[in-house]
Formats: sequence, C-alpha cells, structure tokens
Amino acid sequence: MIENDWSSSPFEQTALHRVVRRVVAVGLVSAFVWVCAVLFLATSQSSLLFMTGGSREFTGPFDPAVFQETAFSNADGLTLEGVLLRHDLDPSRRWILFCPPAGASTHVKRIQEHLQELWSFGYNVLAFDYRGFGGNSGTPTETGLYEDAIAAYQYLSHVHGVPASRIIVAGRSLGASVAVDVATRLPTGGLVLFSPIDSVPAAASRLYPWAPVRLLTRYDFDNTLKAKNIDVPLLFVYGIHDSYMPLSDARALFEEFRGPKKIVETSGGHHHSGFINSRELGQALVELWPPIA
Repeated sequence: MIENDWSSSPFEQTALHRVVRRVVAVGLVSAFVWVCAVLFLATSQSSLLFMTGGSREFTGPFDPAVFQETAFSNADGLTLEGVLLRHDLDPSRRWILFCPPAGASTHVKRIQEHLQELWSFGYNVLAFDYRGFGGNSGTPTETGLYEDAIAAYQYLSHVHGVPASRIIVAGRSLGASVAVDVATRLPTGGLVLFSPIDSVPAAASRLYPWAPVRLLTRYDFDNTLKAKNIDVPLLFVYGIHDSYMPLSDARALFEEFRGPKKIVETSGGHHHSGFINSRELGQALVELWPPIA
C-alpha cells in the first residue's frame, strides 16, 4: 500500500516563508510611508494652505500710471500693504475690494494683471496683502485673514468715505473664502467669487483622498456653511479646468447662496478663471453693478 505525503518539502516551505516575509516587509514599509505622509500633512497645514513663500515670487514693480501704493493697520496693529487703482474722485463710482488667493500678493505680476483688468471695466479697485504675505510681518491664521480683510474694508469706508453699497467684495480661491466671510459680517454692495472652494476639508479630501484630512485639518474656510447667510448680489466665476473643485461641486456651492446671483463658467483653470478671455467677465460685472452707481 502506497501512502501519499501531502506535506511540503523543506525547499517549498522555505520559498513560502520568503514570500510571506517579503509581503510583510512591503506592507510595513507602505504603512510607514503612509504614516509619514499623514504626519507631514498634519504638521505642514499652514505652509501647504497659505503658501506665503509664493507671495514673494514672480513679483514685479507697480506701474505708477495705474497703481498707487498704500498701507493701513489691522486690528492687531500690523501694517498691511495695499494698492489703489482709481479712475477719478467721483463718489458715485463703485469699488472692488479684492482679497488675493493663497501664495500670492499684490506684488505678483499675475495678480497685478487681474487687478488692472478689473480696473479697466470702470471700477476703482483696492487690493491688499494679508499678514505674513508679501512684505507684511505677522503669521497668517484663518481668523487673521478675516480680520485683515475687515481692516481693508474699514480703510475704504473710513479713510476714503466709500459707502457700503458701493463696495463689491471679491476674492480668488482662498481669498474668495475671505470675501465670503466679510459678506457675512459687514454690509456690501455685492460679492464676486473667482474659483471659490466649498471648504478646506472638502478640497483637501479631493487632493489627498488617501489621507484622513477631514479629521486632521485645523482650518475650515467653510463657504458652504456661510453661503446660506448671504443674500447680496453674487457673481460666481468658475474655470472649467479647475483642479480643486469639480464642476458639480462648484454648482452645488453656487446654489447655496440665497440672493440674486449669476454664474460664469469660463475657460482657464483655478488660477485664471475669468481672465483668459475677460469679455464675458466684464459683461457680467457691468450687468450686475454698473461702475457708476
């Protein structure tokens, strides 16, 4: 009678053990890399979000024929740099108060081009740099950026005597979140949002789907929550190639605002929406807010 030996040979057992060890080693290395990446996101939130270093790159001098440099103080006593683009002293002319995006400042050439484009539509413009951006001292925080925008609004109101009804608050990307916050706290004549995000946790979860960023983030900049409390006229400008906000999410955010509103879906991505071909942007602005009120 012949008995079958189903046990593995010593060679086969050794090969299996090598495979198991390799799988375990790869798993441990992958877990280590994942933990390191998550720790990096958790400890680098401020630099990844505000990107203040970018506010001092790709800069250029101001054209004195268009830009007038200015400065004002915020509630914490810090001096904030800004620029004015004025047509005249006509008190009936509307102003656009522009809140820059993360990683940018009024010294950045791209921002200067966008400001000059807004000015060309017939509006006076004030743009400013947040604490810690451009040449400003200080450290940026979510509350700090909101307070800096409030200081810019008060500078227009108190120093230049601009009525609230003639101040249109605008912003791009993170600056759009700042503009939204201003509109929840102060009276304005309207709101222009270029490439807004719904919130930092939502945007981060799309950028880093492999990490538990909603549990880690210390910042909100929650436009979806605040939109329900805003009923001023709104112009929502979205670039169809936006890498931070899918079109469906952008439209969902747009629907949350309660007041008169218009959405312009343009070419260009997150950083240039509205300005690749600005004719449609200009038409929408003038339709909602004629430059001379």
